[in-house]
Amino acid sequence: MTTVPASSSTSHPLLSGRTAIVTGGANGIGAAVVRLFAEHGAGVVLVDTDRGAAERLAARIPGVVPIVGDAADPAVATEAASHAPDVLVNNVGDFLRPSTPFAEADESEWEALARANLDHALRMTRAVLPGMIDRGRGGSVVNVTTVEAHRGIPGHVVYGTYKAGLRHFTRSLAVEVGRHGIRVNAIAPDLIATPQVPYERLVPEADRHRWPGWAPLGGPGRPEDVAGPALFLASDLSRYVTGSTVHVDGGSYAAGGWFQRADGSWTNRPLAP
Repeated sequence: MTTVPASSSTSHPLLSGRTAIVTGGANGIGAAVVRLFAEHGAGVVLVDTDRGAAERLAARIPGVVPIVGDAADPAVATEAASHAPDVLVNNVGDFLRPSTPFAEADESEWEALARANLDHALRMTRAVLPGMIDRGRGGSVVNVTTVEAHRGIPGHVVYGTYKAGLRHFTRSLAVEVGRHGIRVNAIAPDLIATPQVPYERLVPEADRHRWPGWAPLGGPGRPEDVAGPALFLASDLSRYVTGSTVHVDGGSYAAGGWFQRADGSWTNRPLAP
């Protein structure tokens, strides 16, 4: 596995004087984004349903305000928007359900999947946009999607459909609000170890030697690997970037199903995937 050292230098803070909303910010990727944004001078509004984790994180980091609630709740979105954000990171998502063929899937889950993977971003973005436009200083919306928004995912058809919808929301809204100086981009992670996807528990120890073959950069990645690109997209470093997706996946999407053998050769038909 190739290890890329993380940088947390704040000699030139990138978000000084700005306010950012991070949904799902109490754990995993969201918490990593909250920490890095605060380190770079932002006041951060953390939205999460996990009261304990949200309040603990806020207590450790100056300038973090926790809002306990569902990001898809109109009242929660309105409360968050009242903080006059310059940046919105729509990070909420939910994937871990048993793999089920679409023809056998329970329709009662569709609404919950929509709420967790698409509706929250529509709701929260709609709440903050009027203020961003009226304040006239531009802004940045970052939607955390997934590699599954860009490829098929058997057994999770509805989940993949909503994530693909979030990808297109990103592109369409970017075109619509660009004239206001508001940028809209996405991050598509894959193979990131989080509390929701704990690879240390999900992958038996006997199979962990396969991790280097998961992607060109190996695996698994860390939440901090996603926080860095989120900082880039939130800051002026990406002032001319909109409607784009940054893939944070160790190269798994680029590999497109190709896997490297131990001898350095490649196959798209692994005998032991």
